[in-house]
Amino acid sequence: MTLFLAQTAWMVPLYPLLASLLSLLWSPGLISRTGPRPCGYLNLLLVSVSFVHSVLALVALHSNSTAGSAAIYQPLTFGWTWLQTAGLRIGFDGLITEPALIAMTLITGLHVLVQIYSIAYLEMDWGWPRFFGSLSFFESGLCALVLTDSLFFSYVIMELLTLGTYLIVGTWYNQPLVVKGARDAFLTKRIGDLILLAGVIALLPITGTWNFHGLQAWAADQANNHLALPGGYTLIVLALIAGPMGKCAQIPLHLWLDEAMESPLPSTVLRNSVVVVGGAWVLLRLEPLIELSPLAASLLVVVGGTSALVGSLIALAQIDVKRALSFLVSSWLGLLFVAVGLGGIPVADHLMLVYPLPMALMLMAIGAIVLTNVTQDLTQLGGLWSKRPLMGIAFLSGAAGLMALPPFGGFAALRELLVLTTTSGQPALLGALVLLTNALISAGLIRVFGLIWGGRPSVFTTRSPEVLWLMALPTLLLTGLVLHLPQILVRNGVFAAAGALLPIPGWGPEALPLLLSTLVGGGLSALFYLRPHPLAHLPAALGGLQDWLAHDMQTERFYHRTVVGLVVGLARLSAWSDQRLVDGFSGATGEAALEGARRLSLTTSGRSQAYALTLVLGVLLMAAWLLSGQGTPSPDLLRPLR
Repeated sequence: MTLFLAQTAWMVPLYPLLASLLSLLWSPGLISRTGPRPCGYLNLLLVSVSFVHSVLALVALHSNSTAGSAAIYQPLTFGWTWLQTAGLRIGFDGLITEPALIAMTLITGLHVLVQIYSIAYLEMDWGWPRFFGSLSFFESGLCALVLTDSLFFSYVIMELLTLGTYLIVGTWYNQPLVVKGARDAFLTKRIGDLILLAGVIALLPITGTWNFHGLQAWAADQANNHLALPGGYTLIVLALIAGPMGKCAQIPLHLWLDEAMESPLPSTVLRNSVVVVGGAWVLLRLEPLIELSPLAASLLVVVGGTSALVGSLIALAQIDVKRALSFLVSSWLGLLFVAVGLGGIPVADHLMLVYPLPMALMLMAIGAIVLTNVTQDLTQLGGLWSKRPLMGIAFLSGAAGLMALPPFGGFAALRELLVLTTTSGQPALLGALVLLTNALISAGLIRVFGLIWGGRPSVFTTRSPEVLWLMALPTLLLTGLVLHLPQILVRNGVFAAAGALLPIPGWGPEALPLLLSTLVGGGLSALFYLRPHPLAHLPAALGGLQDWLAHDMQTERFYHRTVVGLVVGLARLSAWSDQRLVDGFSGATGEAALEGARRLSLTTSGRSQAYALTLVLGVLLMAAWLLSGQGTPSPDLLRPLR
């Protein structure tokens, strides 16, 4: 029975997909008398079923593997053929492995907590069917993404997630900023997806397969036998990493995450914690191909390092709390890209594993503040420690999980990354990048805490009521999980020993500078923001710097003046050529024909004798031309064919 649960884990994405489809009965109003609330409860029920199935499948797989079952050592496979013709087969091939089940348990568990949270957050909202259906659609896509072994279907699922982003960001579609955010998020991610599609198509003739395990075997054969890579291979790999760059909001495809903050906060919790990690999951499975191209690996390091540093700097200047945390998402995932570029797959796995729960916890705590204080402007909050201490403790727990602060999980993962940089070609530069980014992330998180829970109460926070228990319960449950995450990871062998987490001998020489960077960044931020300090506001001479960072280093304006300006210029040139050349030629030709017909009509009298005379003259002219020899066919044309 337990093995059966693991073998049927492919059904986990079907439960939320069914919930999403059933939501259509309420969304257009086919079911109206019950109101929208039953739709939310139905989605919560089926999402809970998917979570229970994931947990039981993980337990079954783990227990059977530890029991020594020979059948379970091989990954459980499943698949179905979608298209097979002319030697080409495209099918959904899946693998049920322990990492995939861990990922599905994390995804479904967070979705259960977020949907409970959403019932309270959107208590008075009438858009439940559309919102809860979109959340379930997201869960179904993410679970299918971690199960599939096909690069082609990974692209298809990522396209569906892009559509889901558009739908869920546009939940409150009657607001202009929401419409703009949904459109920009969709188009920005589409850029990376289209480049990814080009790479996927070009990869098949070279490798002969789209399955990840087949691609890994091909890459291993190329590396072990020192075979020459096909022409254009580097361009193909660069195209393949464009999709994960867009999904993980890496520079220059990072603007969509900022724009997507217009959606309801529960969807922000999922998008910033697990949805963005979907691109990282695909990137990690493509690492053997990336390793064959030094240029692609170097590009990942440059893009990831730039995103990590720039994202953490921009976050320090944001006054919208959701945007301040969204840029920290780009920063943390930038460190993951650096790890992949350096070939540290175990390090990247750990960075990806310790990230979702702390980020989701911080956003849940922020949502409890935003809902009851009717603002998400950091300059209008403050003094909430005495009124909302539980949410403050929850936020600090999540922040500690992302800082390099022992004994939390983020410290162990960042220490591994710092160790990895020592083996790179630029150990000093990359090591300094990790330390500086960690200091800035710590400063950004403590700044948010100080501006909300520190200082004096404002007009918005003088009276700050508690939220409904449906929001407090999942937040506090998640707090417990984050606090126990290091012990869970150590017990399951993710980190080799407790020495990776605790300050004991063997801690490593990298631990001290990493801890020092956390204390410096977080300590200075606490000094400036826990109590109002003049240095928290830059002097007038540096106000331009703060404004520059607050506006994302004017990246959007730069895009409008370059990429958008070029597209608009080409569109105007195309419109001018269409109007002046194409339409002008066809219009002038038509006018000439009409004018000729008009003038010809003046030469006709309408008498049949004149028409007959014209016909006779034409026949005589044709006969004269033929008799003169001009119309005689060439003798060569009259020769019989042999």
